[in-house]
Amino acid sequence: MIWVKILLLLVLTVLPMVPVVLALPWISTAAVVVLLGFWMLDPSWGPWVYGGICLNLLQWRTRQIHVDKLKMSVYVSSPSMAIQNGTSVEAAIGAAIGAIRSFVAGDISGTALGVIVAGLLFGLQGILFPNPSVITQVCGDPFVAPDELSRLLERADYPTLLKFNRHARKRALSRTMLAVELANVLDRNQSSR
Repeated sequence: MIWVKILLLLVLTVLPMVPVVLALPWISTAAVVVLLGFWMLDPSWGPWVYGGICLNLLQWRTRQIHVDKLKMSVYVSSPSMAIQNGTSVEAAIGAAIGAIRSFVAGDISGTALGVIVAGLLFGLQGILFPNPSVITQVCGDPFVAPDELSRLLERADYPTLLKFNRHARKRALSRTMLAVELANVLDRNQSSR
């Protein structure tokens, strides 16, 4: 029986429609509530369904931001990304609640799966579900002109911004210098390709 549950988890992890559903207003929250309700009613199968859906969201966002290198101009301006960011927090809270439910029911595998999913969703928030306002601040907002900000967002991807942000903190760059330094980093990266 455990092999069937693991297979279900794997199938749900790669199902292509899940990220689309979790990017729709109101429907994404309703989906999390329905999935959590299923977990509450059936603590033996619920964690596997819930975990598969959450892992699907994690793998999709990982591929989109870190593998496909989604441009930050698309990320910042996309309402569906903002909805998924909120859904990820709701799903993390739901996974923690579900883990408690499985623990009460005596289902150790469901409890462990809930704790792992909640830990991943909470722990990877800044890496997979970054706040768009933080991204624009890394690009120098509000100290740069809007056209310069949009140019930087169009050229930058999130892994590059993470690296740049670490170096900027180490070098203690002032907020007015961020856009200039980021433009230099992007130029160097482009010329090295």
